[in-house]
Amino acid sequence: MMMAIIVGIAVFGALTRTIFGFGEALVTMPLLALVGVNLQSSTALIGALGLIVAVPAVIRFRSHIDVAIVRRLVTGSLLGVPVGLALVKWLPATIVEHLLGIFLIGYGSYSLWRDYHPTPNAKAHLTNRGFDYLAGLISGALGSAYNSHGVPVVIYGTLKKWPVDELRGILQAHFVCVGILVVMGQASAGFWNLSVVKLLLVIVPLLFVVVPFGNWVASKIAPERLVRFIFGLLVVFGGLLLTR
Repeated sequence: MMMAIIVGIAVFGALTRTIFGFGEALVTMPLLALVGVNLQSSTALIGALGLIVAVPAVIRFRSHIDVAIVRRLVTGSLLGVPVGLALVKWLPATIVEHLLGIFLIGYGSYSLWRDYHPTPNAKAHLTNRGFDYLAGLISGALGSAYNSHGVPVVIYGTLKKWPVDELRGILQAHFVCVGILVVMGQASAGFWNLSVVKLLLVIVPLLFVVVPFGNWVASKIAPERLVRFIFGLLVVFGGLLLTR
């Protein structure tokens, strides 16, 4: 019974990622904690699933991927991964989670308000390429620590006003590259165990149904509505981080 609940939570996270492009960890980690899965096992399981789900998304949005941006993001993430692993080992998780939660609620709420009250001829922010490396560093740190490497890139992409398909393509390509680093880092830090492997063997076949269904749902959502859903999800995820 417990395995079925854990599998259901993981599948729900994979569906969330497929539809919106990010957020599976912020949905599933609190739920896995509620059913008694320890933090390191949850991190290892969701990190591996995030990597697996990202691969078909990269294939789907490959024509919208700016390889140069992805390369700079990944370079920054190389520095961020060990920082995140150190956060897990030495800093209370609640401190980082609460600060991140407050930021997500504030940014998501402000972005929703701006989306409904647009400024004429609004310009993109953070246009200097150096910010790509900074966004990647933050992503690598949050990814290796809490599997939240998508959130910084989503926020960064919305600040730079990337079109939705470009955002999804860059986001998923970054997920694949950083996901490999994150999973390797988590394995070397001792996060993996036999129960994680057994869960993956059960969950991965289900993805052959979940991913196509998620893609179908996403195709029914207009791009401008999808952006608003993303901002709304940031608020929801911020609330989850504050309350878990």
